[in-house]
Parts: sequence; C-alpha cells; structure tokens
Amino acid sequence: MAAVSRADLGAWLITVNPRLTDVVSMIATGDLGGDWCVAPNYRTALMACGDPIVLWVSAGGGAGPGRGVWGVGEVTGAPTVGTDPADRRLHVPTRIAAVPRPVTADECRASADLAGLEVLRSPQQSNPSFLTLREWAALAPRITK
Repeated sequence: MAAVSRADLGAWLITVNPRLTDVVSMIATGDLGGDWCVAPNYRTALMACGDPIVLWVSAGGGAGPGRGVWGVGEVTGAPTVGTDPADRRLHVPTRIAAVPRPVTADECRASADLAGLEVLRSPQQSNPSFLTLREWAALAPRITK
C-alpha cells in the first residue's frame, strides 16, 4: 500500500461494487454522491472538504457498468461514523456526478500516465484509494469530454 500525503494528492478514489450497490440506478439519475464507506486509517484522516473525488466501479457483470471511472466530484465534509445504529462504519460525504463518458480500466491501463493507478495495482484495497497529482492531471481531461 503506497503512502499518500496532502502534498502529492491529486484526488481520492472510492470504489463501488455494482453487485452490492445499485450503481446502475445511480448512474441513470446522474447522482453518484452521498455518504461512502471508508476505512478508519491515516488516509481517511487526510480527507478534507473540497478534495476532488472519483468514483470507480470495481466490477462489471451482465448489463451493469464495466470497470472504470463513472463519476467525479468532491468531498463535502469530514468522514464521520454513521448515524444508523446498525451501521457504525466511517462514511465520507460527497457530491459526485456521473461523467459524460466513463473512462474504462482498459483505457487507464493503455495510458502511460494512468497505468500505475493504485486501483489497478491493488484492486482489493479498502476505500479510500487515491490518484497522484500527475494521475489526476492525466485523468481530468478525459472525464470532461
């Protein structure tokens, strides 16, 4: 697991498994934001309001979305413990919109600037993952087309 600091952070990356979360419906509405679960670690402690954040769909399947970047937005507050007594995990509030055209995992692997994304190297890592400044600079123009 690579270390990240505020100095080299380009954007946070949250993964979502469409087999566990109805991301297809979320994509259809264009709204992928809300409170996303994050691990209680030093990375989560670094998350701050206004930080860029990317939503990565981790697995395809059937008619669902394929792996890749499906949303982009920002962190809207500090991570906190959920208020639901049945869910005491940490959650980070976000505002994330569906991108006009997803950037697939295959496209990322084919790009010299994106092939080293942590989510590709270590797909089983817990949220949050991150993009370096260089990776974010390479991805940002692709998600606005």
